[in-house]
Amino acid sequence: MNAEESDRVITSAIDTMSVAEVRKSLAFIRKEWSAHSGVHPFYPSNTLVGSNMTISEFAFRFVMGHHEKRHHKQ
Repeated sequence: MNAEESDRVITSAIDTMSVAEVRKSLAFIRKEWSAHSGVHPFYPSNTLVGSNMTISEFAFRFVMGHHEKRHHKQ
């Protein structure tokens, strides 16, 4: 690891959420996806735990925020 990598600051892909909240939401979505079946379907309109954001809204904000961070990095 060089000096530039060690000085890197980790920031959230979603401005209104902390890094820990984003990671918790991603873990929740992974868990819901792995548990889905014909009896327990996966609904992107479900609300995330601890937030009033839907899974689909979170996913959109996460992808756009991640893209924006990578775009500004260049």
